[in-house]
Amino acid sequence: QRLAAYVVPRRGASLHAEDIRAYIHQRLARFAVLRDVYFVPDLPRNATGKILKRELHEREKQKSA
Repeated sequence: QRLAAYVVPRRGASLHAEDIRAYIHQRLARFAVLRDVYFVPDLPRNATGKILKRELHEREKQKSA
C-alpha cells in the first residue's frame, strides 16, 4: 500500500505536488510522506457526506488505463 493525497485546489490557487510533499515532510516522519498526490475537481461523497475513497481510487485507475 502507498500513501496518497487527493487535493481539491481552490479556484485560482497554484499548487504543485512537491509543495504538498514538502509541507507534510516538515510535520510528519519520513515514512509518512506521500508518494502520490492527485489533484481532483471534487471529492465524491455519499448521501451522508462521507468521502467515497474507493471511488477516488477507481477514478485514478481509469485515468491511467
